[in-house]
Amino acid sequence: MTLPPRVRDAAVIPVAAVEVLAMRPLIGTTEIVLYGVAVLALFFRRRRPVPVLVAALPVTFAGHLLIAPMIALFQVARSLESRRAVYGWALAFFVTALGPWWPSATGAWPPPDGFLFGVVSSALMCAGPTAAGQLSRARRELAEHIVQLSAAHQREAEFIAERAVVAERARMAREMHDVVSYQVSLMTVQAGALERTAQEPAARETASLIRGMGVTAMEELRGLVRVLRSVPGNAAAGPRLGALPALIAGSGLDVSTDAGLAAACSRQWPTGVEEAAYRTVQEALTNARKHAPGARVSVSVGGDEWRGLPALRVEIRNGRADRVPAGRALPSGGHGLTGLRERAEQLGGELLAEPTADGFRVRAVFPCASPVTVEL
Repeated sequence: MTLPPRVRDAAVIPVAAVEVLAMRPLIGTTEIVLYGVAVLALFFRRRRPVPVLVAALPVTFAGHLLIAPMIALFQVARSLESRRAVYGWALAFFVTALGPWWPSATGAWPPPDGFLFGVVSSALMCAGPTAAGQLSRARRELAEHIVQLSAAHQREAEFIAERAVVAERARMAREMHDVVSYQVSLMTVQAGALERTAQEPAARETASLIRGMGVTAMEELRGLVRVLRSVPGNAAAGPRLGALPALIAGSGLDVSTDAGLAAACSRQWPTGVEEAAYRTVQEALTNARKHAPGARVSVSVGGDEWRGLPALRVEIRNGRADRVPAGRALPSGGHGLTGLRERAEQLGGELLAEPTADGFRVRAVFPCASPVTVEL
């Protein structure tokens, strides 16, 4: 476990005190003062490693108190990028550490064996901190490179996953276009032919409605295919709230709306909220057409409040079917309301779908993250 820098700095003081006590018979007051300056300078060694080493060199010349100078040399070797500079300061430390073995004031040289011992001991005291400092620097740089390499690998994995998603979405777009567009186009063409050849006005009106719904379905299918083919994050926005009147008018149902619809459509709501409201009304009208043909439907859209936030409220009610659907029953995906509920929860709201005494009700509330002026 690596100790925090402040703990290591505080540990220098007792270690230096023990060294001074051990060398007390051999050192004088001047050397103790110089050593004290070197120990205090160590607290700034991470920001100013070279000046701290310079401050520690004078006490190194005496040859007795060496822990603080060796720590300063270690920090220089760990901090400097230039190896030449590191080796230059290591050489300066080596020459200074030879102080006790230089000729005395009388010019007398120490015995050869004594001088050799001084060279070896000074070299060891110089080589140890230098090598340890360079090793520590190499380990730190290696750790940084590993972090960078890991981040690069993560970005590459995310890019590969994004490419896979884009490819899968493009494949789904092709499948959807090939499978659905043919059937919808055929339905639209046949409805158009029936509209031109039918003798009864009711039949022509029904064929015209079917053809319009087919055209709308094709337009939405093309928009969905564009979304699936687009890059994630750059997809075009879905239908907005202003498209609700056209959706209701083209539904072929007996739909009544309240006064709040026009007011709500004239306001700016967040894109996700408007798209969720549109899809909720669209799904509810589709369900009413499939499960309650001939029933009256009411659509209510307006401002509301949800847990202290302004919100958009959508409520669709339909009565009971006044007739049994003729012919083959319309297919049901079984996931429409589930998807709407998940969409509402993602926006922070809720969706309720429940039977009532006279039919069925779908109610959704979509809060707005940003303040929006609404009429309550």
